[in-house]
Amino acid sequence: MKLTKGRILEFGFVLSMAIILVTSIIEELWFDASVAGAGIISGLIPFFIEKTFKTELDGKMKVAYILFLFASQYLGSIVGLYGNGWWDTFLHLLSGIFLAFLGFDFFSRLDDDIWTEIPKRFLFVYIVVFSMAGAALWEMYEFTSDVVLNTTMQGNGNDDTMVDIIAGSLGGILAAFFVVTLHQREKAKQKRHMKKSS
Repeated sequence: MKLTKGRILEFGFVLSMAIILVTSIIEELWFDASVAGAGIISGLIPFFIEKTFKTELDGKMKVAYILFLFASQYLGSIVGLYGNGWWDTFLHLLSGIFLAFLGFDFFSRLDDDIWTEIPKRFLFVYIVVFSMAGAALWEMYEFTSDVVLNTTMQGNGNDDTMVDIIAGSLGGILAAFFVVTLHQREKAKQKRHMKKSS
């Protein structure tokens, strides 16, 4: 197992959450303990995906994922930044950007022939829809949690849901412009390479 920067950050986050979990249990801070427990599980997801499917996730994606967990679970829930109304919206915007690059990572695993021939308009729509779908799935999770577990994840009901979906979609749209530019550069590079080898 290679100790990459992403892996070190991943295990560092899990270790810090484990320390918070233990100290929170000792101090009987049950909310912080539950968040830390969820943080441990969330932080290990990339590791388990790689082991189960025998693949290697993009290093930058892993770093972005762990930083997002840090911002949402530690800064948001434990430190209490969710008390500021804008923090939740900001994180949903970031999640839209993250999902856009995750979608692009899946897309880039296609065969080279298919990958380079996809029109940029299709790629743009795919990235935006991928981000919107992720935002909608998260809101379904929040709704289910509120109904089944009696949590208050959807604080202001429909208003909270729609603002979150719009923020996630906007993040996806912003990232889609950048992703399409990356794709065009890769296509140009591939064409130059093909010309040289022919």
